[in-house]
Amino acid sequence: MQLNSLSDIADIAAKKNFSIFELPLGTDYSEFFPASIHIKPDEDKNTIDITKIRELSTIAEAKHAHDFYIIVEGAETMNANAANAFLKALEEPKDKLHFVFLCNNTSKLLPTIKSRANNYSLKNETKISDTPDYDEEVLKLAKQYLSATKTNLPELVEKISKLNKESSRLGALKVVECAIELSYKSYFLTGNPQFLQKLDKLLAISDNLAANGHVKLQLTAGML
Repeated sequence: MQLNSLSDIADIAAKKNFSIFELPLGTDYSEFFPASIHIKPDEDKNTIDITKIRELSTIAEAKHAHDFYIIVEGAETMNANAANAFLKALEEPKDKLHFVFLCNNTSKLLPTIKSRANNYSLKNETKISDTPDYDEEVLKLAKQYLSATKTNLPELVEKISKLNKESSRLGALKVVECAIELSYKSYFLTGNPQFLQKLDKLLAISDNLAANGHVKLQLTAGML
């Protein structure tokens, strides 16, 4: 959904338990939510880990007499564990509590997160023809994964699982997320229904990976 102006953000967030906004880098958020708790990525790692989300969950369990906002800046930097912990906090939203995600690129959010909220962006900020904003290697693997056959899929899955040396799951999620965006944009550019079929498979794979499913098994079985 599109925003006509930045001034609409506060009004929209006040009507929702959870909302997501894609805004340009350098946007000053302070004027929208001056009285709120802000969660930001760690400066050294540029990630939001599960520790911060657990702190957020504790606050979310409390009752609030007035509207209360929890703002997550750079929400797309949440790792998989943090994203799963956040989903649990959304299961039983409290009255007067509002979660607000502020992102530069919502395509990097897990689909399971994006599906829980209305997504807003400024008009003309995102073009359907734009190349997904991912590392060159992630983009390359995502394109190969979309066109994989039964013959070359096992070898490709091995490459994807080794993308992130610290976590095969995080690397796999990045590739799948990029493939989701490619599939979505390709459908709107071409009208080919095969991309929608791929999209359904990719969304299921992403959900299963985020739920700690076996990485290689999900990458392989989900595309067959």
